[in-house]
Amino acid sequence: MNDVGALAGRAVVGGTFVVAFSLIAAVVTPKAFSGLFAAAPSVALASLSITIVSKGVRSAHADAAGMVPGAIGMVGCCILAVVAIPRLRTLRGSAAAWAAWGAVAMGVYWAVFVGAR
Repeated sequence: MNDVGALAGRAVVGGTFVVAFSLIAAVVTPKAFSGLFAAAPSVALASLSITIVSKGVRSAHADAAGMVPGAIGMVGCCILAVVAIPRLRTLRGSAAAWAAWGAVAMGVYWAVFVGAR
């Protein structure tokens, strides 16, 4: 698959998943979770779909395994954001939450993929 074809495929598949997850987000309660359903899962599924078509299942498996630490980091980010933003205001609270995302994701990545060896 050439670069233009892969890019076009990512756009079509990504757009399809964004629309599907946005429809799910429209019916989910509370609405605070709707952004999570519209963004992260659709991008991950689109990326994995294109990887399966262009590089095969083994490569998609490795990509999916690499997404897990990021997802766990996102949970840590969301938990900290709920606490930090009201106390530290928007900019500092968001920065702390993003830092937590990176720290948790890198910690999980290291524990699973580097430290286990």
